[in-house]
Amino acid sequence: MGCLSGLAWAQDQSVRQFDIPAGSLAPALNRFADETSLQLVYDTKLADGRTTAGISGSYTVDQALKLLLVGTGLDYRFANDRTVTLQQAEGSAVIVPPVVATEGTSSGAGMSSQTGQKPVKVPEILVKEVRERDNDTKSYVAEEASTATRTDTPVRDIPQSIQVVTRKIIEEQRAFRLQEALQNVSGITPSFPVTQQFDNIIIRGFQANNNNFFRNGLFDQFNAQSGSDTYNIQRLEVLKGPSAVLYGLGDPGGIINIVTSKPLPDPAYAGNVTLGNFNFYRSEIHGTGPLNADRTLLWRLDVAGQKANSFVDFANRDLMAFAPSITWLMSHKTTLTVQAEYIKRWYNNLAALGVPVEGSVRPNINGEIPRNRFTGFGDFDKNNRTTYRAGYDLTHQFNNNWSVRNAYQYSILESDQIAGFGLALLADQRTLTRGVGTGVESSLNRQHLHSMVTNLVGHFKLLETDHTLLTGVELRQVRQNPVQITNRRSPASDPSLLNLDLFAPSYGVNPLSAPVTTNNLFAGDLKLVGVYIQDQIALLSNLKFIGGVRFDYVYQSSTSGAVASNPSEQTSDSTGVSPRLGLVYQPVEPVSLYTTWMRGYLPNSPGNFNPGGKLFDPERSTLYEIGMKTFFFQNRLSTNLAWFHLTRENLLTPDPFIPGFQVQTGEQRSQGIEFDVTASLAAGWNIIASYAYTDAEVTADNNPTLINKRLALVPYNKATLWSTYHFQEGVLKGFGLGGGVYGYTSRNASIFGPGQVEIPGYVRADAALYYNHDLQVGNWLGAKEVNIALNFRNLLDQRYVEAAGNTTTLFYFAEPRTVLATVGLRF
Repeated sequence: MGCLSGLAWAQDQSVRQFDIPAGSLAPALNRFADETSLQLVYDTKLADGRTTAGISGSYTVDQALKLLLVGTGLDYRFANDRTVTLQQAEGSAVIVPPVVATEGTSSGAGMSSQTGQKPVKVPEILVKEVRERDNDTKSYVAEEASTATRTDTPVRDIPQSIQVVTRKIIEEQRAFRLQEALQNVSGITPSFPVTQQFDNIIIRGFQANNNNFFRNGLFDQFNAQSGSDTYNIQRLEVLKGPSAVLYGLGDPGGIINIVTSKPLPDPAYAGNVTLGNFNFYRSEIHGTGPLNADRTLLWRLDVAGQKANSFVDFANRDLMAFAPSITWLMSHKTTLTVQAEYIKRWYNNLAALGVPVEGSVRPNINGEIPRNRFTGFGDFDKNNRTTYRAGYDLTHQFNNNWSVRNAYQYSILESDQIAGFGLALLADQRTLTRGVGTGVESSLNRQHLHSMVTNLVGHFKLLETDHTLLTGVELRQVRQNPVQITNRRSPASDPSLLNLDLFAPSYGVNPLSAPVTTNNLFAGDLKLVGVYIQDQIALLSNLKFIGGVRFDYVYQSSTSGAVASNPSEQTSDSTGVSPRLGLVYQPVEPVSLYTTWMRGYLPNSPGNFNPGGKLFDPERSTLYEIGMKTFFFQNRLSTNLAWFHLTRENLLTPDPFIPGFQVQTGEQRSQGIEFDVTASLAAGWNIIASYAYTDAEVTADNNPTLINKRLALVPYNKATLWSTYHFQEGVLKGFGLGGGVYGYTSRNASIFGPGQVEIPGYVRADAALYYNHDLQVGNWLGAKEVNIALNFRNLLDQRYVEAAGNTTTLFYFAEPRTVLATVGLRF
């Protein structure tokens, strides 16, 4: 319908489904514009103070707009193929509220009112961002994603696999942790259990480590080290493959960009409480709106608190977090957002959640190890982490074609931990010997992260082709303060205190000695400068090319005995050039065929030397990918089918001639097929599904036992399906139901250790019930809507191992049946 003229739009008799609730007119118009892809142009004060009865059902575009404006005193006309102007209807009373900016107003667009006042101009970038954020709360389908190109590019025009998990998916699944939300994406598997503190996942067969996490496009490794919470997350964008061309050094599987919620121009408030088994208590509060009458200052505050145990004894999951932000519309071309976050987690040591292979995956002569078994030191274990973040995002639009963005974030991570963990299972298969980690004073174990990105984006025409040019600079520093290690050991008179009976455990006695020595162990520093350029070229209307290259310079230093009299310091310099080429061909508008080639880059640590005394070269990775993307039914159905071949080279492997040294001849390869679907097929019906076949193995190594060994925790097959339906009419209106199935085939526990331990595959079922009800105006709560949800995870109470850390003592059980009941109010 994109080629219809204004008259054709009005006369078109094809119908589509609308579901726009009653309420303020401006948000309703904004949603109508999103669903029809029309641009509504009007003086903002025409909508202010007016309400609509909403529409629900199947209508033509003309019918829907007429119904939406019933009783508002407004009329409309088509200005051109894609633009509709609103105006005061003849003979109706003129409402003259204060002149304000709303999210439905486009940049520079508007019409003179009957009072002669000029319309307020809202920055185009804010209008786009507000609409996208509004869509994220209403649909599973995302039409645009900025992570792949650092520009606002439709997903259909990106020659790379990218999946988006919207806010609506997060809320309907009650996904409080990143791993819970990312389970919906093909090619992603957990490397640690969801009950632990860290965000550790595997993408396309390779671990996504500290270097693979970003926040609003800025590097943020503390997401992996301290664990994210979804209370202030608007969407998750997963970009598959080594993306060094825009994001610098990293592991090759892909990156996760966390997009946080931003202030909105219309007042909105919400709160909810969630209760669950294993003494789970959680509450969230969200608020946003304008700070002044003309809505040039906007605010937002997201707060979360959680007091929770887990199915594992002693494994608490307590949380306190809040994230304030302010947006200043400095002019119709300039927008500044300042945001901060404080998040503290009280957790236990991860290793203490693991149990031996005998009794979890393999038989044990004493029977199955209980899923709730804790292998640490009970209440004497701890792993508490606090993260502080503060930064800004400044955007300026020079004109309709050129814009600049400068964003910066400063983060601090503090850690405080005492770790106990299993070493070996004795012959009786019930006595676990345990080791002692370190107790780290949080005041001295502190990491600092500075991350800044400056991007210049321009649109121009050259040789009859349209170009979108991106140039950028990234500055990054990660600094580790000197870490103080406090040694603790079991009293020599009774070392057996460290042993644990897995079937009759006792945690009443502290097996740790008092602190005996203190050593200042190490400090570290990493500085990065990256410069990149990228051009997106529309060679034809249906043929698009993207090319880019990035140059990185990385300086690293590591100091042992950081405050000792004779500290040992090692430094390294490395450079990397990371290119990308991609092509998109659209034989018909809803279908995009694409291919891409790119290179990744990851420097080695400064303490690694080859036998000749030289620093090792950086690891390199290479991706070849071809795929197809489709958007059908007015973009309500999105699919992505991809085949990829990904290699990781320059890996360290034992030197066959000089014992104790390593050489860079190792290689790993991952290849496979991925298929992702997101759909909002009808009003109230949403689907997200995925399938991945991943063949990941060691292809070159000087250790012959590793050749052709499957990479750890990567199943050959993974399939997921989640769907919800909310009844739109009849006696069941307001009720909804949902459910999902998640299946994994067997995985290799680790590439190291004796033999190859297979973790059995499993199929898990989840379910949910919903009730959403609009409240009468003037109710004693002052609320607009009440939302009730009942979520069931592992509905059939399947007993299975979710992940592993080795082949002997670190096997992690998945959650048993979990029930979460949520009651929320929106104001």
